[in-house]
Amino acid sequence: MAKQRNERWIHPSAVIAEAVMIGAETVIGAGVIIGTGVIIGSNCTIGSGVIIEEKTQIGNHCFLEPGAIIGKQVTVGENSKIGMGARITNGVTIGADAVVKIGEIVLKDMVYKMVFKRGAWIYREDSLGDKNEKRGDEI
Repeated sequence: MAKQRNERWIHPSAVIAEAVMIGAETVIGAGVIIGTGVIIGSNCTIGSGVIIEEKTQIGNHCFLEPGAIIGKQVTVGENSKIGMGARITNGVTIGADAVVKIGEIVLKDMVYKMVFKRGAWIYREDSLGDKNEKRGDEI
């Protein structure tokens, strides 16, 4: 059966705690675990086996690939992508339009339009097409 407009799709094996808000057009995959007080925006895809711990906020249009683990009180900005098996530790803020690559572990906040790859933060191209790169410890 086709999904209706503004409808959420939640796999029957997903475990969702109390006081969770899930936006319209969001898809929750198989085996997902969502803790108490989590807010997930609209048009998100939460891949199979993802764990989202308590009081975390996921912005609109985010994609969490299978096996990602998002700690407690994390904020993920709009249009961000968290790679397969990535780990975001408690209290971290991921800015809008950020990308965390497959298997990475994020211990510190990431600002707008950053990529976290091989233990370093890399700025994405800005509107002028310039590439600016810095290691995370230089920010």
